[in-house]
Amino acid sequence: MLVISQRTVKVCGEVDYVVPENQSQAEAKRTAIARARTKAIAEEFGTIVHQTTTTAIHNSNGNNDVDINSFSENEVRGIWVEDTQEPEISMSYRHNMLVIHASACGKARELKHNKTELSIRVRNDGKTKEGVETNNFRNNDRISIAFQSPVKGYVALFIREENTGLVHIMMPYDTENADGYAREVKSNREYVFLNSQDPLYPYSTPTILTTDKTIENNTLIVVFSEQSFRLSLTHKGEFVPEVENAKFQKWLHGLRIHDTTAQVEEIVLTIKK
Repeated sequence: MLVISQRTVKVCGEVDYVVPENQSQAEAKRTAIARARTKAIAEEFGTIVHQTTTTAIHNSNGNNDVDINSFSENEVRGIWVEDTQEPEISMSYRHNMLVIHASACGKARELKHNKTELSIRVRNDGKTKEGVETNNFRNNDRISIAFQSPVKGYVALFIREENTGLVHIMMPYDTENADGYAREVKSNREYVFLNSQDPLYPYSTPTILTTDKTIENNTLIVVFSEQSFRLSLTHKGEFVPEVENAKFQKWLHGLRIHDTTAQVEEIVLTIKK
C-alpha cells in the first residue's frame, strides 16, 4: 500500500495551567506542555465537537427516576509531529494556586481520516490476584492491558520512566518477533496483554511496576496503526529493549509522517511506594 506523507505546518501555542493540589509538579509540567501543543493544533486546524448523551435509571421506593446528561468533547483536527524547539515553562502563584505558563512550537499535521476509537483499559491486578481497572499502583503490583480495536491493525506498547527518561518496549515481547514488527490484532476481539491470559506471553512471572520513591509517574504509550510497522531496531537488526526518549520520539515522528493511520495514546500511571 502506497502512503503519501502529508504536509506539516509549523505551529505555536501557549497556555496558563492551574495545577490541582493532588498533582505532582512533574506531571503538571507535562500536562501544561501537552495543552499548549493541543491549543496550537486547534488554532491551526480547528476542532471537532462530539456530543454524548448518557441515561441512568435509579429505583427508589418503587419509583424509577431517569437522569439524562449530555456533555461535549472537543477533538483537534491534527496531530503533533515533533518539537522544533524545546518547550518553555515558567511557574507563578495566583490566589495561592500554582500556575504553569507553557509555550510550545513544533510541526503539526492535519488529520485527514477518522480516528480509530480504541478501547484501552489499564488493570491493576494487585500482587496475588486480579484487581481492578485503574491507573494507580503500589510497588510490585501486577499490570495488564485490555485492548480492543474495531478494525484490524497492529499495536505496540511502551512505557516511559519519569526518573530516567528511558522508553521501554513492553509488547511485542522480545521472544515474539525476531524481525521487530508490531503485534497484529484482529477487529472486535479483546486482547489482554502483559500477563498469562495472552497466549503469546512468554514469561513465567507476571509484569510488575516498581518504584523506590514515595510516588512516581510513568507513561504508558500505545502505538496503533492499520498498517504493519516496524519498531526501532539496532544496526544489527535486533530489538532495542530501551531507548532514550529523544530517539523514541524521532522514530515516532518518522512513523507518523509516513503512515496516516498511525495514532498514539498516552496514559499516565501512578506508582506509590
